[in-house]
Amino acid sequence: MDFSICQDCLGDQTRLTRAQNGAECKICTLPFTVYHFKANSKVNRTLICHNCSKQRNVCQCCMLDLQWHIPIELRDRILSSVQGTQVATPEAQNEMMKRFIALKNGDKYKVGGASVTSDALASAEAVERIRKTVDEAQELGDKRKSTKSRSSSSPSSDRDVDISHLIKKLPLKGSLEPATSFFIYNLDPSIPEWAIVETVSELVGTTTWQDPNSTSIAINHMARCGGLRFKSMDLGEKFRLALQTFQTPTKIVKGKLQVQNSKLHCVAWPQFHRSALGINNFECLKLAQNLDILVQKDLSASEASKAASKPLKVGKSSKGSSSKKAKKPRRIVDIEL
Repeated sequence: MDFSICQDCLGDQTRLTRAQNGAECKICTLPFTVYHFKANSKVNRTLICHNCSKQRNVCQCCMLDLQWHIPIELRDRILSSVQGTQVATPEAQNEMMKRFIALKNGDKYKVGGASVTSDALASAEAVERIRKTVDEAQELGDKRKSTKSRSSSSPSSDRDVDISHLIKKLPLKGSLEPATSFFIYNLDPSIPEWAIVETVSELVGTTTWQDPNSTSIAINHMARCGGLRFKSMDLGEKFRLALQTFQTPTKIVKGKLQVQNSKLHCVAWPQFHRSALGINNFECLKLAQNLDILVQKDLSASEASKAASKPLKVGKSSKGSSSKKAKKPRRIVDIEL
């Protein structure tokens, strides 16, 4: 079998259409054999080549880990916290390096956490460690709750996490101004990083908008946010002008970046810093909660505008109804005649 597709994407489908060198791999940019199939009344196809899939142990369609069915960034974060060592899946920015890595055999060469999840024994050991860590965290949380219940009647574990140092670095009150760096939030965890890169490239009209000497994109799926940095002010301005805009209740103009079926909110971020997106899982989860509240406040503007437009519609309908009532006696007279 020369493809790696998870059961969620494939479903009960057993018939696939193969196209030799049908597309360019989203990772290594080399041509590969594309498989088309129809599952759950939806036409699906492979996005990356089989070798890149084996190197990362991900599905060729949804790009999620084949064993754990989660984004590879989340997988690497979990393994890093469990093993106590840094686990990451680096992606080459240089075209030559992408093709050099693509030439390595995916059966032997594994990237990031793929070396663990692709091995049944290593994966089982990692899952056991995760269970122990979760049990220890629950026991510790129960102890904290029992001690805090003596002093307060309604303790909350979320309040224990201090993210004020992150809030200071993020432009939560910012607007869509001319800049080279932007902050994006309201990010669906299922959206892969390559989809965001591809969308931005289409908006600015080039795939070379990233600076190879610095971090140009930072995505934190757990915190549901990220950052973009363009290598020039002209590219940043092209991106800003290509975005849809909306106004919040506080009269702040923000942008909307359409990626697949999700709309990411976007504001300028002059002080772009990757560490501001959260370091550990607790900070990321708390930051995601705060950003969800911010999204609700942003969306309340559109709800208010809809509510403001309703009285006009009622006025029109009332006139129409009154005119209809005026015509009723005539119809009755016609019937009597």
